[in-house]
Amino acid sequence: MRTMLAIGALAAAAVSWCAEAEAKGAKGIVREGKSEVLYLDGLADPKRWAPAECTVEVSKTLKASGRPTMHLHIPVDHFAGEKAYPVGWPRMYMNLKRPAETGWTKFERFEFMVHAKMSRDKPPKQVVNVQIHCPRKPRVFYRNLSEIRLGEWVRISIPIREIKNTEEVARLGINISERDYKHGDKLDFCFGAFRLVRSAEFKLLGLKVRSKVVYRGQPKLKVAFDVAGPPLKIARGLPLTVRQGKRVIRTETLPVKTGLQTMQIEIDELKLEPGDYTLVAFDGDPERRRSGTFRVVETPWEERSEKGEVRNKNEGAGK
Repeated sequence: MRTMLAIGALAAAAVSWCAEAEAKGAKGIVREGKSEVLYLDGLADPKRWAPAECTVEVSKTLKASGRPTMHLHIPVDHFAGEKAYPVGWPRMYMNLKRPAETGWTKFERFEFMVHAKMSRDKPPKQVVNVQIHCPRKPRVFYRNLSEIRLGEWVRISIPIREIKNTEEVARLGINISERDYKHGDKLDFCFGAFRLVRSAEFKLLGLKVRSKVVYRGQPKLKVAFDVAGPPLKIARGLPLTVRQGKRVIRTETLPVKTGLQTMQIEIDELKLEPGDYTLVAFDGDPERRRSGTFRVVETPWEERSEKGEVRNKNEGAGK
């Protein structure tokens, strides 16, 4: 399993580099339960937002979990928008500070809280939109906050894996389409407790062996991982064990990174005989243990049935 070998110098260099990067970027990270959190309170500063067809100010009465909070007021007017589009898009945008507010790839979720009050009885299906701009590609991530409930604080949680090119995140936007509202509606949104969140411990959110059947001598096993946790701990590598029943075939350390990834793990040197095997991550740690099974068969043209007999995969083809 050459891909799984933890090459000492390389692993040490990775940990050293990651420790340096973490030390530079860890200012302000706090532990909350089983999570590490970096609050981005600057995102709730009204002075940094550029509003159009709406107003934004510091919230005077409501606070999101005691954090800085801004108040967005939108008077829906179907006649006062831009000349070509009188039924317009009240909106506001802000630029993120680099690097203090743009290290999203080190985290798992972008979160904030929102409170809504309206002059109407209930919100429409399309309530208010958040945009996340990663401009150099360019990419814009849109999210409608349909989970909003009037008069209540709601936490919005966006998995960072859903946002393309987060290493280039640079700008945020908030808007509505006035077509979703009636003329004269009054809308008040409070936003606060902006933060980046990740697991406080290195763990797997998922492990899936994609090569469910391999033939004897096949060199690689395709496996998908969903990795979470602090970069410094992840840099130490993922412990993986190949088992056949209770027998341990090999335990190695695999270099991985944060998030979803699919890897080709080399298994040719294990010389696995036909049979059923289990790939286990964090073997011996019940809380973090994840596993997936695969089967080794004699040739590419054979597979074992659930009853254990061997048959030709092409047998009966076309019937």
